[in-house]
This record gives sequence, C-alpha cells and structure tokens, in this order.
Amino acid sequence: MLSWLRRKTSVRNGQEGADSSSWNPTGWWWCLEHDRVENPPDAPGHRRLGPYPSAADAENWRAGVERRNDRWEEEDRRWAGDR
Repeated sequence: MLSWLRRKTSVRNGQEGADSSSWNPTGWWWCLEHDRVENPPDAPGHRRLGPYPSAADAENWRAGVERRNDRWEEEDRRWAGDR
C-alpha cells in the first residue's frame, strides 16, 4: 500500500478515528456524534460539519460560526439602515 494512503488512528471513546497527522484528501470534519475532529469522516453527513481546511479549523467550528453570525447580523443592521 502506498504510504500516503496509510493513516494513523487513535482510540477515543471506544471509537477508532484519524488523528491530525492523517493524509487529508478533501478536508477535515467535526463529528457531532463522536465530538471530535475526523479525517476521513466516520459518521453520516447529517452528523458532521465540514469540510474544514485544517483539523484546528474543524475543532474550532463554534468560533467560526459565531464570527460568521456576528458578521451577518452587522450586515443586516447596515442593510436596514440601523447604523
């Protein structure tokens, strides 16, 4: 098997999943079922968020959502002429 196809795994909560040194062909996901970063994803699409460009981005998904929501709320206020 080619070395880039190998992936290191770790065990967390009794589940096997990819660690941050895994080969990343398409991105990283935050698994809502396992409460962890995964690559490749280990849960169906409706139970994960992503893909994110890095494991750190996937792990910090909440901060990204809050920044985006704040930006959208500010745009809505400007659109409505409240500013």
